[in-house]
Amino acid sequence: MKKSNLEKSSEEPSDVGYGKPPKATRFRKGRSGNPKGRARGDENLLAVFKRLAFKRIKIKEDDKWRTITIADAIILQNYNAALKGDQIAMGNIIKLAQECGELIDRSDASQVGLPLMMPIRSKNMHEFLAAFGRTPETE
Repeated sequence: MKKSNLEKSSEEPSDVGYGKPPKATRFRKGRSGNPKGRARGDENLLAVFKRLAFKRIKIKEDDKWRTITIADAIILQNYNAALKGDQIAMGNIIKLAQECGELIDRSDASQVGLPLMMPIRSKNMHEFLAAFGRTPETE
């Protein structure tokens, strides 16, 4: 008498080995392999920092209320402290200016670099094309 396919599969041991765990311990379909891991909507550190830095707050300046971001408020506080003589705030402002590229001498080629292309000075179209080995007739 022949056995059906269902009876064969239940009696035969399934392949178990490297990359083939027992069927009873495999992940169920539609279920995460790390159920207690980071939740789908959780933010990473950079996202939290950006969210907080760009949150808007109200400040009073010369009897007027203004709304600015927290990042702007921190920079403004550093400027005010630097003007009052706070050495740490002065250092913070200088570092910020360096990071933004504000302290580069743009006339010094060693700091800025050479231009990628220099214009060719020519008096007319014939001289310009001749610099590239061409003539007006070929163009």
